[in-house]
Amino acid sequence: MSDARGGDRAASFLLGAAIGATAALLLAPASGARTRRRLARKGEEVADYLIDAGKELVETCEDLYERSGELVEDASHELSGKYRALQEHSKDLLRETEAVLRRARSAATGR
Repeated sequence: MSDARGGDRAASFLLGAAIGATAALLLAPASGARTRRRLARKGEEVADYLIDAGKELVETCEDLYERSGELVEDASHELSGKYRALQEHSKDLLRETEAVLRRARSAATGR
């Protein structure tokens, strides 16, 4: 949840920075050609930054996906082992219960 908020904040910051940079360049006392070159250069910088950030995001998502698969596999193995142990314990309890019932039946019938 906090990662999503951080991403929203980063996107908002980048948008605000781009708007601020554009406004500053447009309001600066420079020629139109010079301003356009600055805008183009800043646009390229922002595009490069966004591409790099996107690549990092993809790598992070891939790492998280891989790690989640490992966690699920580990949990599955652990639960499988616990299930087998519970099954064996249940079988043991059933055998003990059957033995107690046989003894009680024998005692009740007098054998």
